[in-house]
Amino acid sequence: MWNAIIKICRLLVGSLFIVSGLIKANDALGFMYKLEEYFEPGALNLPGLTEWALPLAVFICVGEILLGVAMVIGALPRLTATLTGVIMAFFTWLTWYTANCDPFGTKMVADALGVLVEIDNQCVLACGCFGNAIPLTPYESFIKDVVLSILTVPILIGAFTDRIALNDKRTGMVLISASLFMIYLFGELMLDWNFPVLFAAVAYAVAEGLKMRVNIAAKEWVMALGVTAVCVAFQFHTLNHLPLKDYRAYAVGESIIENRKSAEELGLQGPVYATEYTFRNVNTGTDTVVLSSDWLKIYNEPWFKSTYETVSFDGKEVKVSDGYEPRILDFQIIDNLGYDRTDEFLNYDGDVLLYVSKDLDQANTSNQAEMNALANAAGAAGWMNVGLTNAPADENKAFQDAHGVTYGMFTCDQTELKIVVRSNPGIVWLKDGVVQEKWAWRDVPSWEDLSQVN
Repeated sequence: MWNAIIKICRLLVGSLFIVSGLIKANDALGFMYKLEEYFEPGALNLPGLTEWALPLAVFICVGEILLGVAMVIGALPRLTATLTGVIMAFFTWLTWYTANCDPFGTKMVADALGVLVEIDNQCVLACGCFGNAIPLTPYESFIKDVVLSILTVPILIGAFTDRIALNDKRTGMVLISASLFMIYLFGELMLDWNFPVLFAAVAYAVAEGLKMRVNIAAKEWVMALGVTAVCVAFQFHTLNHLPLKDYRAYAVGESIIENRKSAEELGLQGPVYATEYTFRNVNTGTDTVVLSSDWLKIYNEPWFKSTYETVSFDGKEVKVSDGYEPRILDFQIIDNLGYDRTDEFLNYDGDVLLYVSKDLDQANTSNQAEMNALANAAGAAGWMNVGLTNAPADENKAFQDAHGVTYGMFTCDQTELKIVVRSNPGIVWLKDGVVQEKWAWRDVPSWEDLSQVN
């Protein structure tokens, strides 16, 4: 019975680790941005780690997949169980910390001179456990980690009582088959993406193949290297091109026009907010907080006026009820005169190519000549070409002059540009405000190829 419980826990935790690691590896830049949020002074106050955010993101993604595979196949049980336990303990604390962060609170941090200063909390609104594929609230993430931590306990006990070892043929067949089935269901029902089961099958095949062909004392380490190579190859591809699956509001097939509409424009109920008002009981001296939505119902009541005096109408704003919120909030295209040109470009009667740079100073210009050639050919065919950057108008003009750019360049919010395309620079093809295709700077299409697709 105890052995069966351990195997079920290995199956559940290992399979979920593989999926979670793969989802983050699919969009490692997005995970890097999430880590940067945690490193902010108002969050965990670890600014020194910001420059290491991408290597850390890659390390976590690869490590999570590797631990998941090792757990299912029974490799290096004590090391695997220990690392998993440490990771779950840390992430359970992190999601608890995130769930209990007060967005209206403050904290004391040391400035560059070592002097303590008070700054606002910077609360991370989503942990990024499953990237943009399954956006969990901090509380949901905390509950998920608590469950996983509980499931990890039998694995730790099993590993240190020698109940876990490299699978024999029969056990391996059962656990791997069950894991692939679970990953398939997860991908089908939760992710709308069947690639995770293919990736897991390749990782398991590499591990099992090495297990059968390698007969040295370090066999399990060789298996780990083989699976690591699979993970690194996948990570290399997504970092150098674009994520295989895009779950953001700018994904291929998404309408930017529709995703910017408010609940009122769509005829839907939006979220309801209220302000906290503070009143003091004149008899007891105790303060009472009343929401503005409730105060409207009682402020004329004689008992209220005779008992309470106003302390503050300037409390924090709280969400009373959920509702539809636009998927895109901060996408604005500002020209050199400060005018918002967004609707003009999104509603253009024809095709539009957006040349996007989230950080113009760091933009890779290796293929800028190819991008210019594409823009010139597309413009001659009646397409609109629009450059979007985080830079002000004078820096955009200097970039145009330095690199022979003929299309207009406009200013956008940097955070939003990071979401539009995971490449610096990247290209987005729009038609009627709907994303048709996206390319990283390494994959700039020729006009001949693009015109044939169109």
